Parts: sequence; C-alpha cells; structure tokens
Amino acid sequence: MTEEDKERTKLYQQNAQRNLTQHEFTDENDFLKSLNMKSKIDSFNKFNIPRVAQLSQRSNQFNLRTIRYSEIDIQNISQSRDYFTFAFNLEDKFGDNGLISVVILQKKEKTLFIDTWFMSCRVLKRGMEQFTLNSIVDFATKNGFKTIVGEYSMTAKNEIVKDHYENLGFYFEDNVWKLETGNYKKLETSIVKSQ
Repeated sequence: MTEEDKERTKLYQQNAQRNLTQHEFTDENDFLKSLNMKSKIDSFNKFNIPRVAQLSQRSNQFNLRTIRYSEIDIQNISQSRDYFTFAFNLEDKFGDNGLISVVILQKKEKTLFIDTWFMSCRVLKRGMEQFTLNSIVDFATKNGFKTIVGEYSMTAKNEIVKDHYENLGFYFEDNVWKLETGNYKKLETSIVKSQ
C-alpha cells in the first residue's frame, strides 16, 4: 500500500463515521453544527502549490471554468500582483480533509474576477461554498473591491455547478455572474475560520 492509498483509506473511514453520525440527526443543520468544522485559509505557498496544481488537473465536477494549471503556472500566479490566491483546508471532529477548495481571483481595477474556483466533491453540502464566498467577499471588502465577477463554462462533467452562482446570490449580466460587495449579507454556514 502506498502512502496515498493509506490516506485514501483513512478518508473513507472518516466519511463512514460522518455518515453514521448523520443518521442520528433529524435536522441537517444540527448535524453540521455537531461536526465542529474549521477551515484554514492560506495563500498559495511552497507547501500547497504541488497539491493545488494536482487538484487543478483532476477536478472536474465542482469546477466552474475547468482551466488546467501546471505547477509552474500556479507558482507564477502566486507571485503575480494581478492575482489573489486562496487554498482552503477543512477539518472536523472526525479528522482532517486536507486541501479541499481553491480560489484564484484576478484583479481588474475595482473588480475581482473569479478566474478559478474548484472544490472536492467529498465536502459537498457541508456549507463550504458559503464559507468560501463569505471569505472572498470579506477579503474584497477589506481591500476596496466593489464587485466580484464569476463565470461558468459548461463541460460534460461540471453540470452540478451550473446554478452555483445563482444559488449564492449573484445576478447574471453581460454573460457573467456579478455580486456587489456593498449589498452582501453573509451566508449561513456551520464552518468557522481556523485561527
């Protein structure tokens, strides 16, 4: 067994425990709160760049634009003043899910364009989308950006995110999805930011 196989086995076991626990709850929100979820947010760095690049190549379903980046591409983006990068880890009382979501924002005057947003399907329906958007908007507001723009490029495999931006409160205009940071109300999620 390789280290990756061992890690995968551990993740499956943790997920089995989560699923068993979920059956003890009648209310989904109560179950999510019981997980005690925490997310650590990092910029791209020498430790996570290889994993970010790997996920960029592999993520198909929850991937809004499905742009593939190599490790060198990711490294260049991390050093560019035109981009802001976010790598989200998620852990709960059953264990660490590792790096599960990546966002790359491109700076365009007072607007931030979501160049990349992909996420592991393992953490769907746990409030990670809401936590990620809350974090992006918080960053945008603190840094004087008025609008966040997203784009969905359909592929054969990413239909599950076709309504992603609409579900999060974006409006469709000029063939892109837009969100004004000044009107934003934080979305509800059971995930808290790890200190």
